[in-house]
Amino acid sequence: MPPKSSNLHHITFHFNKSAILLSLPSNTTINLIKSQLLKALQPLSTTLSFKPNLISDIQLWEYKEIIEGQEIQEKEIKNLEDDESNNNIGNKSISTLGWERWKVLFISFKNPDDSTFSKPVYTIPDVEDEEPDETEI
Repeated sequence: MPPKSSNLHHITFHFNKSAILLSLPSNTTINLIKSQLLKALQPLSTTLSFKPNLISDIQLWEYKEIIEGQEIQEKEIKNLEDDESNNNIGNKSISTLGWERWKVLFISFKNPDDSTFSKPVYTIPDVEDEEPDETEI
């Protein structure tokens, strides 16, 4: 029996010390992703310094591509929506952007005081930073 084929993409959104995982079809546009993200953020609204109500209240960031030969100490991120190659990105779909099945994005929230965005603040837990099990103590 051939393996099941799926057009779902799993996107992890990181902000502050939280993360949200959404599984979305490959034809989902960036604007629809942001709309779904707003709904997913509602239960966390009490922990946010600013509660986003519109898709224009959030920006999406992604890891920068590593250029061969470039020495990188820490992965850098870039604003997905400021990328010149992504004109009119709100209407582009996951498949059009060529995303892999698993994608990591970061969220920046609009500053309510001056309506600007800053680089996202986030924490990604270290996979090796686990509690030792009783056999290791």
